[in-house]
Amino acid sequence: MKKPLSNSNNTLLALKRGEKSAFKSIFDQYEKGLYSFIVSITKSGYVAEEILQEVFIKIWTNRKTLDCTRSFDSYIYTVARNHTYNYLRKVANQESLKQEVWRNLEHSNHQTENMILSVEYDVILSDILEGLPLQKRSVFILSKQQGKSNQEIADLLNISPKTVKNHLWETLRLIKKQLRPHLQTQ
Repeated sequence: MKKPLSNSNNTLLALKRGEKSAFKSIFDQYEKGLYSFIVSITKSGYVAEEILQEVFIKIWTNRKTLDCTRSFDSYIYTVARNHTYNYLRKVANQESLKQEVWRNLEHSNHQTENMILSVEYDVILSDILEGLPLQKRSVFILSKQQGKSNQEIADLLNISPKTVKNHLWETLRLIKKQLRPHLQTQ
């Protein structure tokens, strides 16, 4: 295990004054024990080295506020434990975030594919409509894109509702026929 900090009060007082030799003494005394402690939690030597570095940076940065009346052993191991747990929480959050990003990306890809297909079908439909006689094209556009009733279309184009119905039926049959090969490749 670890041995208590020799001349603990004097060493801590020297550390509080910013003496690097005191910091080195503390580092030498606690490095191996803290490293083993952190590895026992993280199961990673690399991660333990990173956390150990953060622990000693915190000790140096907060040296002026160290409480020399309390157990330094407890303090430094608590700092190490807290840094380790913070690291583990951060990793867990990153993994959770990564999974969420993948889920969103998959959903986004699906939406993008649907949007591309929709645009492709709009282009195909537009090409089909361009090839229709003007009256059939007008009937289809008025009915399917503008939502007009057969009677309204008949009145607008001066044709019978039966002709409107026939034009729609023929146009829809043609569209289905020409879209069928595209639907089969998807």
